[in-house]
Amino acid sequence: MATTVSIKPEEHNARLYADRLILEVLVEIGEVVKPSEISERLSGSGLGLSAVRSLLASNEHAFAYHERRWVPAARVASDGRPAHEALLSLSRSFGAPVPVALLAQEMSSRYAFTDEEAVAMVRRTAQEDAVLLLTKDEQVAPAEIVFRATDESVDRALRLNGVDETEVAAVEKSLGKFDWLAPDAVIMALEKAAPASIKAIGAAAWKVLNPQDPTVTHLFDWRSFYADLLSVPGFVLSADGVIHPEDDAKKWIATASKLADKLAPTVEIEEAVPLELKPENIESMVSKIVKSDETVTATKLLEEIFEITPQVKTFPDDLANVKAALTADKRVWWVGGDRFRVPGTAPDYIEEVPEPFEYVNSGLLQEDGDPVDAELMDDGLSTSLRKLIVHPLAQDVLDEDIMPAPKSKTDTIRLVLKPIHRELGTFSIAQFPTGWFDEKPEIQEVILIDPMGRKLQVWLNMKLRLIFGFFDWWLDQAVESGAVFQLTQTGQPNVFDFQWLDQTDPVVYISNQRMEELREIAERAEGMSTFDILREVMTHWGKGADFLTILWEINVVRRTSRRLLASLLSSYVCFYQRSGSPVWHYDHKKVEQGFDKTKKKFIKKD
Repeated sequence: MATTVSIKPEEHNARLYADRLILEVLVEIGEVVKPSEISERLSGSGLGLSAVRSLLASNEHAFAYHERRWVPAARVASDGRPAHEALLSLSRSFGAPVPVALLAQEMSSRYAFTDEEAVAMVRRTAQEDAVLLLTKDEQVAPAEIVFRATDESVDRALRLNGVDETEVAAVEKSLGKFDWLAPDAVIMALEKAAPASIKAIGAAAWKVLNPQDPTVTHLFDWRSFYADLLSVPGFVLSADGVIHPEDDAKKWIATASKLADKLAPTVEIEEAVPLELKPENIESMVSKIVKSDETVTATKLLEEIFEITPQVKTFPDDLANVKAALTADKRVWWVGGDRFRVPGTAPDYIEEVPEPFEYVNSGLLQEDGDPVDAELMDDGLSTSLRKLIVHPLAQDVLDEDIMPAPKSKTDTIRLVLKPIHRELGTFSIAQFPTGWFDEKPEIQEVILIDPMGRKLQVWLNMKLRLIFGFFDWWLDQAVESGAVFQLTQTGQPNVFDFQWLDQTDPVVYISNQRMEELREIAERAEGMSTFDILREVMTHWGKGADFLTILWEINVVRRTSRRLLASLLSSYVCFYQRSGSPVWHYDHKKVEQGFDKTKKKFIKKD
């Protein structure tokens, strides 16, 4: 039985684009017993065997499982019908331009045509039939996807073609003053307007070339117009009739692959028997790993060597068996999840905590010999600060308390980028709930995928509690402190969806101007106590500031632990909170009163 999956419009369009690629290969091959025959040909596109199997089994309008083989659904639907009907059915199943040669191949394999006769038949039908269109680059498209009009009124033409006037207006705005009679008008229109509906583009051209004045010669010919438009290189048509720059298709493939993981097959597929690994199987897998410059997943090995995908009932046990066999083999290195690579190929810098994360005490003493920057035990801290110092946003590398794992696990987590991590291309595990990452192995490779389908390889060191390798993406972020992003678990181990959120954290955010002010303090902070630095930082906050805000501002000036800051706020008279208020204030008039003597008994002794 199929499981109902909620599919967003963008996901639907992405999977139809992927289906189109699969259908092209399926028509070219004729029929397949093993979906791997298709995935091998599409390996360069980013569609793996698992995605191909899932997409094949979840679109009965494009694909049919017939006599234990996958075939185009149009072939089954038009069985016994004239060649003309079969051609129309197959063309419509693509929903986009498809090469004449590919359609001719299907016609010659099913009907008594020679190869030359089949090509001639397809070309002739596309040129003469009202429901098809032949492009300049020898492709056939269903005419229903384009704008067709002659001398109708504007309202009627838009209504007949299902075009919204606002779409046309958007195209007209993009084009501005535009000459539709220019030699390269169609190319220039796409360069200016795309992504845009091809019907809306056609409507914009038709309004100019076929004006409502009955005495003016009409110059818009939809066949000629779209024969040109659909032949322009560098653009690709989505399932909703919007033409995009070709690079956008990479994002569709990534989206379709994610959706495929969630789809359940709607037809019964013969499944593999439980996998029994033999020595030669292990050798084959190890060979693939050691010959690769990149990580190889156990999931990929199961697909390529055994044609076992997550849709196969035995997959969980098969995956566990493969992981166990490879983890025990010293020739390959397990780097978390189901990922394996050549031993020792991680970057060296992930083996130690970068020096800027180290905490340095000023060493300055008060007149009585106690340190100026004294840390207090919990009982000496303000009640509100005892709670705040264990907040995930207060904790960081070399300064954290590992909390118990939560009772329920969330698939998506909100995270905040702090300034020191932006500078060093790192991120602390302290913000993650315990158990969000597997504890083993100590070194793990993690893959992040952004909404555009870009991938980033980062390295997780569970012993150091630090993730390395974010330089490229952190430096793209203009906000230096407090940018918010989220990670969402996918169906693949150690692979997460990454997305910047259009917000900043209210207590960790520091404006770029304020960052410059803090750096100016840092330039002259040598020899200063952390107490004196805190006073300078607090001078900026006439109306008070949150503990977390103060913590990450002072850390721009000097690496300061959460307990030391909480201790300074709790023990010097010049810092105070008003009743019922969460913010801290600074009173420069009380600086001479110095250290609160009632707190001396709480000073931590080394």
